[in-house]
Amino acid sequence: MPNQQVAPAGVPAIEASGLTVRFPVRGGVFGKVKDYFTAVDGVSFTLEQGKTLSVVGESGCGKSTLVKSLVGLVPLASGSVKIFGRGVQCGKIAPEGGEKPARVCDVVQMVFQDPFSSLNPRQTVEEILTAPLVARKVAFEKARQRAVELLERVSIPHGAMEKFPHEFSGGQRQRLCIARSLMVEPKVLLCDEVTSALDVSVQAQILHLLDDLRRDLGLSILFISHDMQVVRAISDDVLVMYFGKVVERGPADSVLTDPQHEYTKKLLSCVPTIRK
Repeated sequence: MPNQQVAPAGVPAIEASGLTVRFPVRGGVFGKVKDYFTAVDGVSFTLEQGKTLSVVGESGCGKSTLVKSLVGLVPLASGSVKIFGRGVQCGKIAPEGGEKPARVCDVVQMVFQDPFSSLNPRQTVEEILTAPLVARKVAFEKARQRAVELLERVSIPHGAMEKFPHEFSGGQRQRLCIARSLMVEPKVLLCDEVTSALDVSVQAQILHLLDDLRRDLGLSILFISHDMQVVRAISDDVLVMYFGKVVERGPADSVLTDPQHEYTKKLLSCVPTIRK
């Protein structure tokens, strides 16, 4: 796997500098571009190896657009991204020496908010999980064996291989999405609101699973959420976004217990508490 060659020790998993994403605003009879809406405005951050960085903020603050820009799902207007110290351009990570350029998707995988819509309802679990490796010319039996191993790791019986997505609960479907993302042995997971559509008890299970995977597989996780309780449970570092800009960043303990920006204070004030 090419990802095994792009993770030198001590180098940040992701370094983003001045990321800006703009969307055209069209109007008139011919739909001409009248203006641009800036969804992400000059955002910079560093995700350290083996750590979890949470990006928090209200809906519409640009956090999901930010994470999608890292894997090319939305184009950057400006800014640069380095993955394990190497620049990213056109979906490829710059090679070193005589190496071939690595594909970003071999190193960075994304887990989406809605597990049902991100799984093909017409494919079995076996087809869903083996597809990433089969597309990379890996023998089917080897791909299937890895799929069985990952199902066990995410606590889904291997007998589920012949089932379809609709036969699982929401939490099980999210576990399937996590297993699929791990098929190519990535070094970084981008988790976009992966617990927001789940019950509270299931949220805790998914958070524990992600934390276990981070430790066991040496993953680095960029975690997107608007839920400060969830962020508190999983984060090493926190970055707070407001209207496309970063307003506060730092270690999770510092940001969540002694926030400096008024917006962060307001987010924390919305967390429900039990008072006598």
